[in-house]
Amino acid sequence: MPATTYGSDNLRVSTSSRGSPLHRPFQLFIIAVDFLLILLSCRAASALYRQFMNVSDAGIGAGVIVGIVFIVAAYHRSAYDCHRLSNTLWQARKLLGVWLFALATLAVLAFLLKSASDLSRGTIVLFAVLGAVALIAHRVIWRYCLSSAFAKERLLARKAILLSLAPLDFTSNRFKDLRKHGFDVVRHCVLNAEMDQDDKVWNQQISDVIRQSRAAEVDEYLVAIDWNELPMLGKLSQHLRMVPQPIRILPDLPIADLVSRPFLPVSGTVAIEFQGPPLTLLERLQKRCLDIGCASFALLMLAPLIITAAILIKLDTPGPIVLRQSRRGVKGKPFEIWRFRSMRVTENGFAIAQFMRHDARLTRVGHFLRKTSIDELPQLWNVLRGEMSLVGPRAHALADDSYYDQLISKYVCRHHMKPGLTGWAQVNGLRDETLTIDVMEERVERDLWYARNWSIWLDIRIIFRSAAALMYQEV
Repeated sequence: MPATTYGSDNLRVSTSSRGSPLHRPFQLFIIAVDFLLILLSCRAASALYRQFMNVSDAGIGAGVIVGIVFIVAAYHRSAYDCHRLSNTLWQARKLLGVWLFALATLAVLAFLLKSASDLSRGTIVLFAVLGAVALIAHRVIWRYCLSSAFAKERLLARKAILLSLAPLDFTSNRFKDLRKHGFDVVRHCVLNAEMDQDDKVWNQQISDVIRQSRAAEVDEYLVAIDWNELPMLGKLSQHLRMVPQPIRILPDLPIADLVSRPFLPVSGTVAIEFQGPPLTLLERLQKRCLDIGCASFALLMLAPLIITAAILIKLDTPGPIVLRQSRRGVKGKPFEIWRFRSMRVTENGFAIAQFMRHDARLTRVGHFLRKTSIDELPQLWNVLRGEMSLVGPRAHALADDSYYDQLISKYVCRHHMKPGLTGWAQVNGLRDETLTIDVMEERVERDLWYARNWSIWLDIRIIFRSAAALMYQEV
């Protein structure tokens, strides 16, 4: 049997004979509404500014320029793909970035054409705010409209045939969310994976698949490939050339991890960046600006609390108010971390006993400072000095670094980024002491995930989650 087709026992398939959904008119409609909203926002900003400031402006011309740039950039950033319209958070981040790019383009054009004096700054600011709100509100409305079963079937689902070289486990995360992400798999075909078979058998199998796809009127093909099947992909691709529809690869985790890395041209071919710096220069600049801005604001707003904590420490027990301990920072570079003294001892170096939840070394004030994390507020100074970041892997004692570095192979990778006051591991329940190796391994995995998936939005999300956890925890 050249192609084996699995029914509902392996995958819930569609039995409708309806043709492909009309995605293009739907996308054009959304594009037209976006452009109209941009023009209306520009007009509204102009009218409001003229009403309250009694000055004239450049009219709707700025809206036309920004609208054209926005539509072109958003289209090329896949913001109008039908299956992405239901992801409001992704849409909001993408649209805000494109919107800022369109406004920056307007500013550059105004400078080059020497027409900056014709643009009212007040109108542009109002236009930027109103336009962003309108575009995001438009996506929120579509999110609710597309939640209906009718919309999911008529507008989002793309009919596809799934090909594989072996039976698949459709309960795995790799396949179970295909429908959720806009793929309506109408048939699953398992091809014969024997390497030594002749080309006639391959052609016959692909011909059968094409005949089935014509009957179902599919939009594209999905090919599930595992790492051990890569040698077959080259041969399979030669026979799939006769398929008229688009073909997409569904790789397993090792392949997906490899192809997600940056590609660099090298001597007529390409090189895959297996490991590079965690952050680019621009990303480091974004993170540094966030650190300086938030740390400065926090020091200013929390100054009364910091002063009060210092006085209570001094009155409670003799000893220094601020404890300085050695830590390893980015690339293993040593630095001194600052924190309020919460214990009766001032240990430092490679022989520090790990802090426990009910540690006898805690002072009365120190117990409260540890419970509320107030003891870590002086680390805001480390952030301003550039030794730490607001978000990153937590800085462990040198004794812990030396111990776990021998037991956990990936532990040293934590030093690829600056240590942070809080981190992805901490907001996911790994904030307290590490009593076992398994707990530390899980913390390291969380830290490495953060380094691989960093974004400025992830930092902001972690900061808000950390603040919320401190506000609602029991003291």
